[in-house]
Amino acid sequence: MEVNAIAQAAAKHHVALEINNSSFLHSRKGSEDNCRAVAAAVRDAGGWVALGSDSHTAFTLGDFTECRKILDAVNFPEDRILNVSPQRLLAFLESRGMAPVPEFAEL
Repeated sequence: MEVNAIAQAAAKHHVALEINNSSFLHSRKGSEDNCRAVAAAVRDAGGWVALGSDSHTAFTLGDFTECRKILDAVNFPEDRILNVSPQRLLAFLESRGMAPVPEFAEL
């Protein structure tokens, strides 16, 4: 996988790449090095990441503990993480052409 090329293309086209917490716990054990490389490449390209929990139970929904460890390890800028607030995610989506959602204006 050409991690740097993917990260550069994603940044150029304003596409966020996902770091998924389940990669470290369940289905993709051993992918820590790949996730670290992706995070560093996105950081260097000036791109965005979104965090996912891939949860199928309420107990782990929104748990990004392992993702945050990877981002911290590569000094990923907090302001380039999409889903830390509803406002940031909505602003990103609007910048990609999504119409504002009036019902979300107060979030």
